[in-house]
Amino acid sequence: MSLKKTDIAIIGAGISGSFIAGELHDEGFHCVLLEKSRGLGGRCSRRYIDDNYSIDLGAPEFLLKGIDNPKLKSKIKTWIEKGYLDSWVYQMNRFNSNDQPEIIESLCATPSMNAWHKHIASQVNVLKGRKVDSLAKVGDSWHLFDESGQQVLSAKRLIITAPAEQSLALLKSHNISSDIRLVNDNSLPQFVCGIGLTQASNLKADVYREGHGVLAAAIRENSKPGRTLPHSMKEVWLLHSTYEWAQQHASDNHQQAAEILISEFSQQFGLDTPPLFLSSHFWRLARHRINESTGTPFIWNKEMQIGCCGDWLSTGDIAGALTSAVSLFEDITSA
Repeated sequence: MSLKKTDIAIIGAGISGSFIAGELHDEGFHCVLLEKSRGLGGRCSRRYIDDNYSIDLGAPEFLLKGIDNPKLKSKIKTWIEKGYLDSWVYQMNRFNSNDQPEIIESLCATPSMNAWHKHIASQVNVLKGRKVDSLAKVGDSWHLFDESGQQVLSAKRLIITAPAEQSLALLKSHNISSDIRLVNDNSLPQFVCGIGLTQASNLKADVYREGHGVLAAAIRENSKPGRTLPHSMKEVWLLHSTYEWAQQHASDNHQQAAEILISEFSQQFGLDTPPLFLSSHFWRLARHRINESTGTPFIWNKEMQIGCCGDWLSTGDIAGALTSAVSLFEDITSA
């Protein structure tokens, strides 16, 4: 098949989209992965500071809690063996706490979080910079159109792995949106800022969470495996705002928000030398609030041959995104 016609089209090259595309390809399906951005990764995004250095501005890690699917457990073991994922053992504490830091073990991709996606979807045809704006069911095929009304692709089956808001927008005209178990206002925004320290701090923990009105997390980026530092810096930290603060300051530009986050971090830890601003980003859909059990963690309409998978149909995090994708994969292939 050509890139204009395929067995299965997957909209969105984040965690769910990249994973299910790779699995379906290995099962023998011809797949095309469509991504509106320039690269794979979705909310596991990285940002280049210079030609040789980049930082994670999206999801910082992958926690294994709650994963019980045997196939997914096996895949994670394989990713670790191949070096796509590495163990990150760090010390975590609360802001404003004098307690001993807690030891946490999680996983992260190296050398950046989005490098993992490139590996798991390496054999799949990818159309980057192609935003799907509308859909039409013609006979037994789905036709996908961009913002100018030009047809991008046709496919026998269609999987949407975009955030809930964007998935609803695509499905609303096909009487499928009623299948989506969606709570109102469940998208959570967040500002993220990267800073560099020219002098090493005396902070005992690598990650600080909870107990601060503006900062949801402060993460020592260079404590992750496979991360190197520019020669001019001793430490690099990622500052994540709270969702509530981001909602209140959503109209602020990135620089204004970054200045506030940097000021709060400096005051919190009494830094003598002002941090260097590296980069910032506003995630309008940083995460989905999960208020209740969603039941089956995917949607698949067999009659229409269209469905959704994503973190918002499960636990709202990376583990949920993978669980949703592997569950839909198993449902499709079992048929």
